[in-house]
Amino acid sequence: MKQANSFQAEDTVVMQTATGQLFLQVFNLLINSASTHTENNQSVLFAAGQFIGLLRQLFRDSEDVTLLFDKEGFYLQDEKIVCAKATSPFAQAMNEFFEQRRNLEGLRFHESMLEAPLEEVTSFARLLTQSSLHDDPAVWLEMALAHKTSGWIDTVSASPPSLPEQDKNTAGKMKPPGADTVGESELICTHNVSEEISENKRRNAIRTYGFALLALKDIARKIGSNKVASIKKIIHIVQNMIDMVADDNQLFLSLSTIRDHEDYTFTHSINVAILSIGLGYKIGLPRSVLETLGLSALFHDLGKVDIPHAIFNKPEKLTEPEFQVIRQHSMDSVRRIIKLKTSRRKKMSILLPPFEHHLKYDLSGYPKTPRNKPVSLLGRVITIADVFDAITAPRVYRPSAISPDCALGYMLEKSGKDFDPILLKAFINMIGVYPIGTLLRFEQDELGLVAGYCEKDGNGRELIVRMLKRSDNKEFLKGDLVSLGVLNIKSRTFDRPVLESKHPVDFGIQPARFII
Repeated sequence: MKQANSFQAEDTVVMQTATGQLFLQVFNLLINSASTHTENNQSVLFAAGQFIGLLRQLFRDSEDVTLLFDKEGFYLQDEKIVCAKATSPFAQAMNEFFEQRRNLEGLRFHESMLEAPLEEVTSFARLLTQSSLHDDPAVWLEMALAHKTSGWIDTVSASPPSLPEQDKNTAGKMKPPGADTVGESELICTHNVSEEISENKRRNAIRTYGFALLALKDIARKIGSNKVASIKKIIHIVQNMIDMVADDNQLFLSLSTIRDHEDYTFTHSINVAILSIGLGYKIGLPRSVLETLGLSALFHDLGKVDIPHAIFNKPEKLTEPEFQVIRQHSMDSVRRIIKLKTSRRKKMSILLPPFEHHLKYDLSGYPKTPRNKPVSLLGRVITIADVFDAITAPRVYRPSAISPDCALGYMLEKSGKDFDPILLKAFINMIGVYPIGTLLRFEQDELGLVAGYCEKDGNGRELIVRMLKRSDNKEFLKGDLVSLGVLNIKSRTFDRPVLESKHPVDFGIQPARFII
């Protein structure tokens, strides 16, 4: 039986490889035909028909088909295309073709393409060829495709998505008295890493967050329309998150400071996943469990798509019947997860934590259940991450929010009742007494955002702060990164006194703009 399973696995790999090779061949034929003939030429239309026919096969397993490109080669549906000698000329030609479009990382085809006329497909191929003639190929191509096609094709840009309220200004430099300036590349304790590598890390981190946001919104849109939603992309994103936390935990946790009022449910779910994976990594969970934890966290509020807009965004106090609708979302999340397109085993592994995330450590929460079995480990982790992100985020019914350090104090008061005391201590140890994104006020009314911590030769962790300065029009700009030194356990102070902590929202500050 084992030998038969081995042969079956090998056959699957061969089939995927052959499909990838054929995809490059047919795509190359379409591009070459479109670049040398008019859109209505029979050769071009034939190539377009062949291309659609191949995509039709791929759409049997997914509503989207993605072709990604990097220096290592091509990836079709997240599977690397292994090119045999017979097909290497096609791969080489496609490699050169994509390298000419420097800001283009890939293409995503939607199932609606099957309804598009052949002329529209050939037009897409011609636009793809023409994009190299423009200063910003990716932007030009995206605009041209929006005009010439019916929405069945998206570009995957190598440029990271903008953060909410992205700061367009050039930051000045300042060195506050009494503080040591920290080099830009040292923010995340990578003292031996070049600035270029650090910048690549930041770009990849923001890109991963952006992809997660798009993927979650797409799933919510599909399930809201009673369509089948695959989680294949989300799984790939969670795997990237796990790689990120292992590579640079401080930068990874910085992503959880991203706030977007209009997309609160989605950014909240991503932030909870980031904090959960970070805590899971800190307590030593294996990679397979971290993947389950990340998926569970991303989907823990999936049931909120069923909450009426009028209730979810009500600025006034909710009535008891409205509270009952809100409390139903844990069970609704389970119902929605069951309908996701993935293996039965995968679904079963991620059902319990979303159900449990409001049960509380002592089981006094909701939904009410006769169970006396303790909340699962993953459920306890997500509970901590969920509450921390929720109470530190401004909402329509709560314009202000608790500063991150005060939120930890509030949660400590609930330790042993709402939260697992051991896990909560590990969480606080992970994010620090002043979590990343906390706004601090110093003497002379100077302000700085907590940007991270750095180990100090085994003698504790230095608190690193991004100082803020105001421009002539009173906008906040980046100042230097400075070290406040190590926390003095007896006096509970740093080398530079902190007068008070604030929530960035009170000053209209988006922390991610300054610390990522």
